[in-house]
Amino acid sequence: MNRRLFGLACTLILTASVSATGCGRYTPCPGAGQRPVGLSTKDLAGTFQSSAGRLALDDDGTFSTVGWPTNLDGATGDTKGRTGSGTWKLAAVNDPGWPVSFTFHKISGYWNSDVNGGYYGDGLYVSGSRENPHLYEYVGDPDSCELNTFTRES
Repeated sequence: MNRRLFGLACTLILTASVSATGCGRYTPCPGAGQRPVGLSTKDLAGTFQSSAGRLALDDDGTFSTVGWPTNLDGATGDTKGRTGSGTWKLAAVNDPGWPVSFTFHKISGYWNSDVNGGYYGDGLYVSGSRENPHLYEYVGDPDSCELNTFTRES
C-alpha cells in the first residue's frame, strides 16, 4: 500500500471514530446559559413558574414549592399537587455544585425530616439577567436539550 493511500485510510478511520464517540454538545442548549454576573440572593427572591410547578424563594433563605420536584422515585400522590418546603442557597461563583441548591425539609407524599430525619437535596441552574433571572434543570440527558424552566412571575 502506498503512503498516500495509507494516510487517507488512517484519516478516514480517525474521522469516523471521533464522530461516533457521542462526546456531547458543543453549543449550549436554547434556554440554558451562564449565571448572570453579580447575581445575589436578593436578585433571585420571588416567585417562579414552570410547566412542572411553582417555586417561591424568600430572601431569608426559605422556599416553598407546588408541583416540583417531579422525578421522585416512590413518591405518592399527584405530582401537580405535591408541596415542598425548606431552605435554599445561591452558591459562590466558583462553587462546583448547583448554582442554586435546595434542602427540602418536607415534600408531601415523599419526605418529612421531622419523621425521617435528614433532608432531600436538589438544585437548579440559573441564567438570564440579574433583573430577570430564570432557573432551569435538564430533563433526562442534557444532550437532548429538554429543559424544565422556571420564569419569574410578574
